[in-house]
Amino acid sequence: MNVRSREFAVPFLQSLIQVDTCNPPGNEHCLSQLLQEFLLEAGLDSRITGIGGIEQRRSNLEAVFPGGGGRKLMFCGHLDTVSPWTAEAGNYPPHGAVIENGRMYGRGTSDMKSGLAAMLLAAVSLHQDGIRLGGDLIFLATAGEEVDSCGARQYAEQHSLAELDGLVIAEPTDSRVAVGHKGALWLRISLFGRSAHGSMPQLGLNAVEGMMEVIALLHRHALEWQAHDPVLGSSSLSVNKIDGGVQTNVIPDRCTIDVDIRTVPPLRHAELRGEITAKLEEIQRLHSGYRYQVEELLDRSVVYTDPGEELIRIALELAGRTGGASGQVGAEEVQGEAAANAVDTAVRGVSYYTDASVLHDHGRLPVLIYGPGDPGLAHQPDEWVDIEAFLDSIDFYRKLAVSFLGVTGD
Repeated sequence: MNVRSREFAVPFLQSLIQVDTCNPPGNEHCLSQLLQEFLLEAGLDSRITGIGGIEQRRSNLEAVFPGGGGRKLMFCGHLDTVSPWTAEAGNYPPHGAVIENGRMYGRGTSDMKSGLAAMLLAAVSLHQDGIRLGGDLIFLATAGEEVDSCGARQYAEQHSLAELDGLVIAEPTDSRVAVGHKGALWLRISLFGRSAHGSMPQLGLNAVEGMMEVIALLHRHALEWQAHDPVLGSSSLSVNKIDGGVQTNVIPDRCTIDVDIRTVPPLRHAELRGEITAKLEEIQRLHSGYRYQVEELLDRSVVYTDPGEELIRIALELAGRTGGASGQVGAEEVQGEAAANAVDTAVRGVSYYTDASVLHDHGRLPVLIYGPGDPGLAHQPDEWVDIEAFLDSIDFYRKLAVSFLGVTGD
């Protein structure tokens, strides 16, 4: 079997889409097993590692393609997807992997089973062709990226990231070269007041109305610390979930909001959280009856790789020194002097976070983000991937591995 051929690669991707790995709950172990069976048929070993125990039906899969003892490059993608769309929201079944007009539709086609499949097929094709790389190529398929990166975190705890020399993440970039992404800090802020009868509000302390003041404070504060990076874009803050109140005639004694903060250099998460806590303390001093609580739901660091790094230079050359199709991927183009340089003008960032924030070894590792999917389709109804872009990406990853690791005649 020629795994790079359209006849094999397209049905292979369909088989991945047809496995429901929507997170929650994840159920990534079913897909790990499918990938392991494929590798066994190709005569290759792999290892499945349970997340919280295999009985949870969650796991990572790792396959090492040993080379000549040189550098180590990791290809990484996640197994899970977000929840499926409803029948009312879309025209195609989420796990049907329907092909129409050169596109494959299904949950995960763009984010990011197409990239995951392309990476694995690229690696296996090198083995098929008897090409021994000059260093190890490590393929890692992780669980849980869409919620808490539990798979990447477990891998980082159990392995030495210091042994790696480069990391490639197959998230959707519309086949453009991306060198990083914003950081993400998610906070849950709870405000506690005092309950009373709705007809006697003066006897209570309304947590919902108090939270309105907190939200206004957060937005004012976000304007004070707003930062902009020429590649990664601008920082942002949004309140995306609110919960409070019991019923119409009861003064609410509790209200909770979930806050999504996206950061770029030089912002630091610990400092931001400290500043927000200080602002909440001011409210508590003005309204002594209120109490507040801040919980950290997620903390993902900024990822950025200098475009002069060899991994990025190789990727830009492979992508035609344009970073793929024209346009941007969630960030602005580099301006000024760099605009005259074809490599620099191709440098982009993505707005979403990835497992790279867990695996980049505190910023030491060069990270390339590149995938065939359209990032604008991620988490959307009728998600799709262009089949030609998917097939082209197999060759891209294959050439990238050869160029970065070299080949050996041993």
